[in-house]
Amino acid sequence: MSQKQKIKSGDTLSQIAKDRGTTLAVLLAANPSIKNANSIRVGQSITIPTKQMSPGDAQRNPYKGTTRTELKGIDSQKQQKKNNTKGPSIDSKANTEKRSKSATRMMKMRKATERYRSKG
Repeated sequence: MSQKQKIKSGDTLSQIAKDRGTTLAVLLAANPSIKNANSIRVGQSITIPTKQMSPGDAQRNPYKGTTRTELKGIDSQKQQKKNNTKGPSIDSKANTEKRSKSATRMMKMRKATERYRSKG
């Protein structure tokens, strides 16, 4: 027997698993259409399997049975939510190029300022 639950804004599968006394791995197994634990949408309906664990197990470790790759994705999502950011990470190639261009502009401005001061 299982129940259905609609995803609300701010919901995460790990929090739903913890609240329902199950694990993320069990939720993912019950919802084979979810390929990535981080890609759930508001309004999406998920299946919540009946409790198969003893009380307190999920409160201790809702990530039991979750792979490292899945955990990295969850951690990245939490970090983006915490920092209120989306999109490429700080170390992405695009951001590295932006930082490099900015540093080059700053160096040129300093040199121009030094030249101006030395003339007067």
